[in-house]
Amino acid sequence: MAGTGKNQFIAEVAANHPLCRDHYRLVLRVDRFPRTRPGQFIQIGCSEIRTGDDPLLEYDWVPGGAAERHEYDLASRNALLRRPFSLAGRREHELDIIHRVIGVGTSYLADLKAGDQVSILGPLGNTFTLPELDQLAILVGGGVGIPPMIYLASELGRRRAVAFAGALCRDLLPLTIADAPYQVGEFFEHGIPTILSTDDGSIGFRGFITQALEEFLDNRLAVDIPRGDLRPIIYTCGPEPMMKRVAEIALQRKIPCQIAVERAMACGMGTCQSCCIRVKKPDPAQPPLPGKEWCYRLACTDGPIFTAAQLLW
Repeated sequence: MAGTGKNQFIAEVAANHPLCRDHYRLVLRVDRFPRTRPGQFIQIGCSEIRTGDDPLLEYDWVPGGAAERHEYDLASRNALLRRPFSLAGRREHELDIIHRVIGVGTSYLADLKAGDQVSILGPLGNTFTLPELDQLAILVGGGVGIPPMIYLASELGRRRAVAFAGALCRDLLPLTIADAPYQVGEFFEHGIPTILSTDDGSIGFRGFITQALEEFLDNRLAVDIPRGDLRPIIYTCGPEPMMKRVAEIALQRKIPCQIAVERAMACGMGTCQSCCIRVKKPDPAQPPLPGKEWCYRLACTDGPIFTAAQLLW
């Protein structure tokens, strides 16, 4: 594996297959990709790679008239900006991406075939801090926030953990679900039981994943998971209302909680300033914004991992 610095790479599609309704697992093969850790993400170019050999296009423009449209940029629907995707897994020369088709960029990714190439930028962002050996890691993923929980599960080693995965309904859970209770392939292969929830009750706990989490923490959910004297620590990613509620649950119970925030990102490197998020300042007297108890941070470079105590939603 290469060093730790981010860079731009050309990745080859090793596999691309549907997991459930709207969700795909995209496996990208890339040599010499830097070391990665759970919580990090990459930016993917969701359109045909353009090289320096592409000819420059010139045209005459008459003031007041319409600009001449050219095939690539204007005449067809293309994702002009990269899209951010959290890592769902990492092997020596392969990256796992799980995404949901919601627009032109992800539709392009869903159509990729083995052997196709995409441009990627990464690895980006900070990382989860792994739990201590005497802590119980509680992984809470909702919808497209499930992938970073899968990567985290693979790095926990012999630490004890339980996973929570929620979605609107069963066919929007991008997971390998067994008939046996609490056995979801992506987590069970690491010895981690999983509690599923769906809003419509089509599988698992009927209701929000945050409700299932509360019942588990308050010993009201009948789950045969030995906890012993382990101290809980929560990791979460998913829709913002879900993460906000997870943070409230953690703060109310004085449980440490690390949150991978979701934000629209145009660049992923702190240049465009599009992914601002409000956080508490450790010292209000210090810059930025001296005298204020809060300031803005960037999800792409300061995050995406923040603690529940830091965030001001």
